[in-house]
This record gives sequence, structure tokens and C-alpha cells, in this order.
Amino acid sequence: MTAADRPALRLLFRGPRGRLLAALLLAEFAASVTGLSYAAVLPVAAAELDGLALYGPAVTITGVVSIAFMAFGAYLYGRIGAQAQLGISTAMLIVGVALSAGAPSMEVLIAGLAVRGVAAGIMGGLGMGVLSDVFPDAKERERAFGLYALMWVAPALAGPAVNGVLLVTVGWRASMAWPAVLIVIARALMSRYLRVVGWQRPPDPAKIRAPWAFLSIAAGVLVAQFGIASETPLGVAIAVAALALTPAVPFRRARRLTVPGERQAQAGGWILALVCGSYFGINALVPLLSATYLDASGVIGTVLVSIGPLAWALFSAGGLGARVSARGSYLLAAVAFPLAALGVAMFAVGLTKSVAIGAIGLGLVSALIGMAMGVVYPKVMTLAFERFRGFDGTNRAHGGVVLGVGEDVGTATGTTLLAGIGAVVIGMGTGWVAGLAAAFAVLLVVAWVMAGRSRLWRP
Repeated sequence: MTAADRPALRLLFRGPRGRLLAALLLAEFAASVTGLSYAAVLPVAAAELDGLALYGPAVTITGVVSIAFMAFGAYLYGRIGAQAQLGISTAMLIVGVALSAGAPSMEVLIAGLAVRGVAAGIMGGLGMGVLSDVFPDAKERERAFGLYALMWVAPALAGPAVNGVLLVTVGWRASMAWPAVLIVIARALMSRYLRVVGWQRPPDPAKIRAPWAFLSIAAGVLVAQFGIASETPLGVAIAVAALALTPAVPFRRARRLTVPGERQAQAGGWILALVCGSYFGINALVPLLSATYLDASGVIGTVLVSIGPLAWALFSAGGLGARVSARGSYLLAAVAFPLAALGVAMFAVGLTKSVAIGAIGLGLVSALIGMAMGVVYPKVMTLAFERFRGFDGTNRAHGGVVLGVGEDVGTATGTTLLAGIGAVVIGMGTGWVAGLAAAFAVLLVVAWVMAGRSRLWRP
């Protein structure tokens, strides 16, 4: 795609579908703000409620429950329509936020977080399904998907300062509750503009597909996270086994049963898992290395962590990545992600003694993975909906669910393998860290070579 045929933003935001896109982006922005807010307030809430022992489950419960309920998202989308799906999810979100923000104990707070996970799960596939429907042109769809990255950058940069002020001035309960207002406003706008664009629910009745596969995925992720948290050799071994089995068995089954016959969407699900595992795994390890070897205060780590999202937004939301062909985006990712992991290994071996050189090295790693993510992330989501037929009850929300669970599985696998195991071995010396990063690089090389044979890159 050249600059001449790349869709201009004014065309994307023109008319009712443009306003619907703006509402979807606002919802994504609100989700980002919510995630950052909860990350900031959960430690404070756990301490005040005398529930630090339950902090681990509190961090993981929303994501795990969300995966378990994803199978119901596409069902609701096809059975009762996107607007009713929005209404049910929003009502459950409000209940979950009320439980968490007003919790008298850590157990009640976790129950509220679990309800929020249900609300997120039953929204599965809606955003991607609607966007792929109202932007049938692949070029416009890729540009629209690319804008999502921008909605995560601004909160990530300003979030820590804002959350700090809110915690000091209004306390953790109000800090936990206020982002829900943004979500409700965004969803109200989404519902309104879905009516304006004349969106219709799919004609064929939907069915709940592969619920046990999604439950198994959630269980696998949970086992892996608790195995790492045990900080024992047996726990780490169990975690690695769970991370190997989850993508190979239940995730594979979930993809095939959710979008039967849609080979392009099935391929998109596992490729997106690989993309997210590559990016988020390395990105999660960078601040840990920085805090351990370069700057214990975390200031350098905060800067380094922002480089990846900024590069992602530049190439994705800025439309630069849309100029790269499908095969070109694959080649870039297949080289950049393993090279970045190798760069982490080189840092651990020889760049930990100089703060300046070490920070530059990790900064280059972050920029490299951000650039690759900005090119390949929207490309994969766009290609997954090419030649989507949608028959026998399969709708575009099913495709969105496959991509969504792929993103979750990949993120959980990458972060647990690198950041989780890294946190365990980092005290054992730089050689162990280098070995872990090098092993991850080899794993990425093998995985990306296999990915090169996928039909996804042949639209």
C-alpha cells in the first residue's frame, strides 16, 4: 500500500460509521484507563483491606474469567444483537465496579473483579465484528484497527501521574470507580451509532461454541500464573507445561470450533497469539531488567516501557505500517522479535555495568518490538477477516472472539515465560537471564518460521 492509496483519517471518521468508530475508540481508551487505574489501586486496596495474601488472585481473576466467558460473546452478538449485548455487559460491569469499589473485604473486591471479567467476556468479538462489518474495504479496516494502539498510549504516558493524584486526593475506592463513567458513556454512544449505521444482527441463529475449550484455556492460564508465583522449581515446571499444553490443545480446539471452515480467521487467531506473546513477553521483561541492573528507583524503567507503545502507535495509528505488504509485515516480525530477544540476552551478558549503555540497549529493544508490533498487529487483524463467509450461524463476532482469545493466550504465555520466569531466575545471576532470553529467541525463530507457512499471508 502506498501513501496515495492509504485511506485518509477524515474518510474513516466521515458520517455515521465514523462516529461509530470514534465511540469504539473511546471505549478502548476507557478500557485502557480502567486497566491502569486498577493496576495502581489494587496494592493499596489490598493493604487497607488486610488482603495482601489475595493480591495475586485479584490481579489475575478478571482476565481469567473473561477468557472463560468469551464463548458467550459471539452467541449474544448473533442471538440478540450487539445493542442488547452491550446493555447486558454494561449492567454487569456496573455491578462489578460497585462490588469492588464498595468492598468491605478483599473477598468481596475479588468477587467484583470476577463479575467485571464476566462483563468483559460477554463483550467478546463485538468491537472487531462490528468494525470488520462497517469497514469492508481491507485498507480502511487496517487503518481503523491501527488506531486502537493510540488509545493505549496516552493513558500509559499520563496514567501514573493522574492515578497518583487521585489516590492521594480521593482514595482508592473513587479511583477504582470513576473510569466506569467513561465506559458507560462510550457504550451509550456505540449503541446510538449502531442504530444510525443500520447494523443488523446476522440472519442465522447463533450457538454457544466450544465453551469447555475456553474454560480449559482459562484454567491453563491460571495454573501457569500460580505455578510461577510459587517460585519453586516444581511450580515453574508446572507453569511451563501448562503454557505448552494450552495453545496446543484447548486454544487450537477453540479456534476450530468457533469459526469452522473459516481458515483465514483460524490462522489469524494463532498468528495474533504469536505476535502478542513476542511483544508483551519482551516488553514485560525490560522494566524488570532495568530496575534490577540499571536503576532501582524505576525512573529509567518507566521511560523504557513507554518507548514500545510509542513506536507501536507511530507505525500503527500513523498509518506507516499500512504501507507494508502482508509478506513484508511477516518478514519484519519474524526478524525483529527474535532479534529483540537476542538483544535482551546480549544486555544481560555485557551491558549491565554501564547505566547509559544499558539503557540505550534496552531502549533499542523496546523501539524494535514497538515498530514490529505497529506493522504486524493491525495487519493480522485485517487479514483474518479476508474471505470471511459467515455461514451456518458463524458471524464476524466469532472471528473477533478467536482474535481476542489469541491475544489473551499470547500475552499470558509471553509475559509468564519471560517476566514470570525472569523474576524467579534474575536473582541467580545474569547468566540465567541471558539463557532465558536466548531460549526465548530460539523459540521465536522456530515459531515464526512455522508461521511463515500460514495461509494468512496469502490474502
